[in-house]
Amino acid sequence: MNRRIKNKDKNTCMKPDKIKFDLINNAKDSLIHAVEHLTNPNGIKARDLKYAIRDVVHVVELLLKERLRRVHPSFIWQDIDKYPSSTAYIIGISRSVERLCKLAGVSFAKDSKKTISACKTIRNSIEHYEFQLDFKKTKGIIGRMLSFIFDFSKRHLELDLEKEFRSDTRWDELINLYEFWEAHSTTLEKQLSEQKKPVCDCPSCGAVTYDISESKCLLCGNTEELVECDECHNMVNESETKTFDEVNEDPESGVYGSYSLTICQNCIDEHIAEDMAIDSMKEG
Repeated sequence: MNRRIKNKDKNTCMKPDKIKFDLINNAKDSLIHAVEHLTNPNGIKARDLKYAIRDVVHVVELLLKERLRRVHPSFIWQDIDKYPSSTAYIIGISRSVERLCKLAGVSFAKDSKKTISACKTIRNSIEHYEFQLDFKKTKGIIGRMLSFIFDFSKRHLELDLEKEFRSDTRWDELINLYEFWEAHSTTLEKQLSEQKKPVCDCPSCGAVTYDISESKCLLCGNTEELVECDECHNMVNESETKTFDEVNEDPESGVYGSYSLTICQNCIDEHIAEDMAIDSMKEG
């Protein structure tokens, strides 16, 4: 009979003495939790929106404080003279926005302020009282909040929070959430416009976020080369086209030659449908 070893290595199966999250990692953890609820494989339920609202507000609050902390750590205390007391009050979202505008030169779009305020109001009701949610409107608010989070972290914290989600299927699942697709495509369009980048519609996700100079869509990550369809003149993924060799014969002018046409799959399908309709009419 084996006897249990009493003097095991102290490092084996040992629980950590402390659990510590700085502002950024605390924000990342809540963001991951929010995305888990929004990409629920069984479909988004009411409880998913409840937790997603709570988490995205938490993320925004922490990121705002981190930006203030980088100006000076005392600025996240209500009374800066009490810094760094662990028992003194720390400011909330509204005061963080005010101080960032005054002390860090950070500007917030009117729509962003409105979305943050609406989300915060819902979060407060969830945490402190009874509440009710309009399913569609709440998804819209969460979509705009997520877009704000990704944009703010890049602009003001030099932090790419999208990167981790793009490493697996979660980003594709997120942009399949129409409310997020709509909000973030608008945000990225603005970024590309500010950078004076040449853009066009992305054939893969439909957003006007395909950076022609980089051959990449900022929203969905599509990196396939685009070509122009010679028939509809839309820019499409090269893999979604076929090339046809045509012969040009003009006996009157004596001009003969060949040329190639690049046709997208949509145009090909339309021609096939038209031919089938014609054949059907002839048979009838």
